[in-house]
Amino acid sequence: MKSVQKKNQGFTLIEVLVVLMIIAVIVAFTIPAIGPALKGSKLRQGADELEALLAGSHQLSITENTPVEIRFFKYEDPESPGSTKMFRSYQSAQVITNPQDHKQNTYDLGEVKMLPSAFVIAEKTYSSLVESEFLRRDEMEIPRSKSAEYVAFEFRPDGSTNLATVDEKHWTLTIMRETDLGVTLDESTEFITLVLNPFNGRIRRLQP
Repeated sequence: MKSVQKKNQGFTLIEVLVVLMIIAVIVAFTIPAIGPALKGSKLRQGADELEALLAGSHQLSITENTPVEIRFFKYEDPESPGSTKMFRSYQSAQVITNPQDHKQNTYDLGEVKMLPSAFVIAEKTYSSLVESEFLRRDEMEIPRSKSAEYVAFEFRPDGSTNLATVDEKHWTLTIMRETDLGVTLDESTEFITLVLNPFNGRIRRLQP
């Protein structure tokens, strides 16, 4: 009997080219759709982490019966020397009061957290909280800057903040891309605003 040998049939050049063309078309349609989604996810991530720190610090102040300070750090982008100083990081700091002298406080510092790359806390009308003249102002060394300026407010043990004495019903913090600052905002601009109630310390979120 004659043995029947099966020939190994590979792909022809034309078939390979057709497959490559199909892949190229899929990639061309997919990449533009992924870009905005990734940008939006980083924005939400930054807002989620800041909101979680604010809520956690508020609860810690009540539970431990001690003030908790929230600091917002302003400095140049270390990867772009000479860039504009912006609010790029934040930190919670539990206030340790000296019973003999209430003016000599020490701080149990939490981790300095950074906003996602390219995102900042916008200033001026976008974020009334960091613009307030009633905030404590100082500077300190942090991982991304040897001399970062900061502004700070406090959550108090009764659930309020030290801004409750100011004639403002709410304070805002707006996170957006640094490249969107200084340009006219439209419906395509992505941002998230956290609104702080100074009287009860609660936070709510506004997002277009």
